[in-house]
Amino acid sequence: MNIAELPLLTVPLELKAHEMARQLAAVQSTVQKGKRVYLNALAVYAVHSYLKWLQIETDLEASDSFNQVKTALANIADLLIPGIGSLECRPVLPGETSIFLPEEVIENRIGYVGVQFSDRLDSVQLLGFAPSLDSSNPPQQLAVAELMPIDALIEQITRLEEAIAFLETDDPVAVKVRSTIQTQSQSNIVAQLERIYRTCEEYEWRYAGGEMLAGSTAGGEFTRESADSADTDLQDLAEALLEKLAEIWRDAA
Repeated sequence: MNIAELPLLTVPLELKAHEMARQLAAVQSTVQKGKRVYLNALAVYAVHSYLKWLQIETDLEASDSFNQVKTALANIADLLIPGIGSLECRPVLPGETSIFLPEEVIENRIGYVGVQFSDRLDSVQLLGFAPSLDSSNPPQQLAVAELMPIDALIEQITRLEEAIAFLETDDPVAVKVRSTIQTQSQSNIVAQLERIYRTCEEYEWRYAGGEMLAGSTAGGEFTRESADSADTDLQDLAEALLEKLAEIWRDAA
């Protein structure tokens, strides 16, 4: 079924949301920045309200989108889900059919929610969800018509929770991951592994996963040369980890 055929979830915007958005917008250097920050904050608050209704914990204050300095420097609309990662909540204005993705929101995101605004700002509609993207070849926008239903966000959160919980166990693979990967958070690593699991064939897991882990351990830009020199050990580890996670996710399905 096309997402256009599905009923969209409407979330009311309470007075508190507007007050917080106005405070952030008021300190911006231009009217244009202020408007951008205002809409971003409302989009984030709407997704926060939706997840709160589902009893999923979020942390507005720790989200970059509610930091006055960071919002002045970047076009961000992130919502921190403690222990899971950051979710990007992108505003979609009336008449728009795609979601603009600034460069700064590609990395370190567990996914994206499209938030549809109308001419009145008393409520928004949650258009749907897209999971994390390949940061090496990211799109500049997402088509609204290609979004997954918003329920897919809850499934994604559950899947990442399960994977992060596994990385905290005494399983030899989990122990080796913790001792090997030190420059990225577990939530970012898990989100990228989930993307590989979702988008790659099983025979590609070894190389794609090893490539991702090599970038994580290097703490910098990944190159073909670094992959060639780095350790078939990392490829072995990535393959073993993806096999473990695939087993967990298949059993939960």
